[in-house]
Amino acid sequence: MNTTYVETHKETILENLPGFFAEQLGENPEGLLEQLEQELRSLYVRQGNDWTGRGEIGDARLEATIAVLEAVRAECLVQLGKHGDSSASA
Repeated sequence: MNTTYVETHKETILENLPGFFAEQLGENPEGLLEQLEQELRSLYVRQGNDWTGRGEIGDARLEATIAVLEAVRAECLVQLGKHGDSSASA
């Protein structure tokens, strides 16, 4: 099966973005959690505001970024011993 440009772009984000947060996750998970939750709120609003049309690539980028930030957020909660879900979209 051939991989499309959009799939490749999404995979690149999914593979590379978590490494961006690795140092912060080890040194300051609480500060990183706060930063991630703010960014996630913004991204969820942006996801709902598509009246101009992001296009297929923009949608893929947004979905991949949200997926990575949610995964890093979950890791922060694990490191902080917080097992409850204070959802970023609330």
